[in-house]
Amino acid sequence: MNILLITYDHSKMSPLAEPVPQFVKNYNHVQLSESSYAIETDEKTTTIFHKIMPFLSENAHLFIVTLTYPFAGQGLEHVQEWLKKRLPQD
Repeated sequence: MNILLITYDHSKMSPLAEPVPQFVKNYNHVQLSESSYAIETDEKTTTIFHKIMPFLSENAHLFIVTLTYPFAGQGLEHVQEWLKKRLPQD
């Protein structure tokens, strides 16, 4: 399984819906910040990108990045534990 970071510019989203939070509910995931999620999937970054983009406005900023261990961060303990448990070791 891959762990992918989905990060986007919250202000550039369509005001009609919040498609990214709804989208990630289809995956084992953890929310890292207001507009960043990590998901567990066998899908490629480009596949996830093309699945989300139709729901965003044309000027939306969206990045999908593959995550690996090690990582550094400060934040909620459950987020750190989720990442430690799932990130592949180099």
